[in-house]
Amino acid sequence: MKSKKVTASLSAIAVLIMATGYAVEDRDYPPEGTSAWRHLFAVDPSPEALAFAPPAPEKTEATRYTAEFKGEIAGFDIGRIYLDIETSPERYAVDYRMRQNGIARWFSDAEATSRARGHFGDQNRITEHYYFNHDYEAEDDQQYVEIYRPYGQRRMHLWTSPTYSFREPVSEGQAADAVDPMSALIGLSFTAVPEGKSPCDREIDVFDGRRLFTLEMRDEGTENLNRRGNNLYNGSAYKCRLHQEKIAGYREKDLGDVNGDLWVYLADVPDPFRTPTFAYVPVMIKGKQGIFTAWLEGENPTITSPDGKTINLGTLQ
Repeated sequence: MKSKKVTASLSAIAVLIMATGYAVEDRDYPPEGTSAWRHLFAVDPSPEALAFAPPAPEKTEATRYTAEFKGEIAGFDIGRIYLDIETSPERYAVDYRMRQNGIARWFSDAEATSRARGHFGDQNRITEHYYFNHDYEAEDDQQYVEIYRPYGQRRMHLWTSPTYSFREPVSEGQAADAVDPMSALIGLSFTAVPEGKSPCDREIDVFDGRRLFTLEMRDEGTENLNRRGNNLYNGSAYKCRLHQEKIAGYREKDLGDVNGDLWVYLADVPDPFRTPTFAYVPVMIKGKQGIFTAWLEGENPTITSPDGKTINLGTLQ
């Protein structure tokens, strides 16, 4: 498989957990809803917001992870990513918020909020997923996206505001095993892997409503993190190199490589809190482009068990 590298801006350093940037482009496709349209596209567009999400995990079963990821390039603060994750044996919920600060705003004013809900099947496979994303730069520059694939169905429901047309097709067959960008975070970073396998050796197909790509993680061993700062994780972490391969939905000129390298660092969940759907947590993300290195470091990475017990991984030595 030929891998496409991921760039290292704040929004792209978080490509693991979000996909942003939509543009309208008219194409000569069959009318939406016709059999010809459905043959080309894996989504059924809705004129109104879906207003539906699967239920979140029951509090009595949910293990929770919260962290505030501080972004930094060359000593400059470039923003924050706030994560709130819950998983149970059957369900998961993701709440995510990003805001850019300082020099990052020289390139984009983008902020975003997202949430996802879904259902686990056999071997922790995601069988139902719902995704909502709101990108905003200014009061008059808003983009909303909702995607929902019910349990047991192959097609996805899609709503966007403002409505956009599609650049290139992503067929039902191509998107058959894909999940939304937030659910990909669960599949890549939190669920357990078979005994003897590295948590870094996995990949997942991601569909954001328009584009389909594969996120591929590969094992680069472990690294002992010795970070300075406010309640940052210090200790052994799995070092996972992350690649992106663009599959479908992209214009030909957008299919090329993107400069930069990206690493995700995962920590083991301590045994009293560990479950098959909550075995690892991301504690740091590092991106490198040219001479610049960007960091996203998880401050106060805290795990809460269903019975209310908590542990702050940032206070462990």
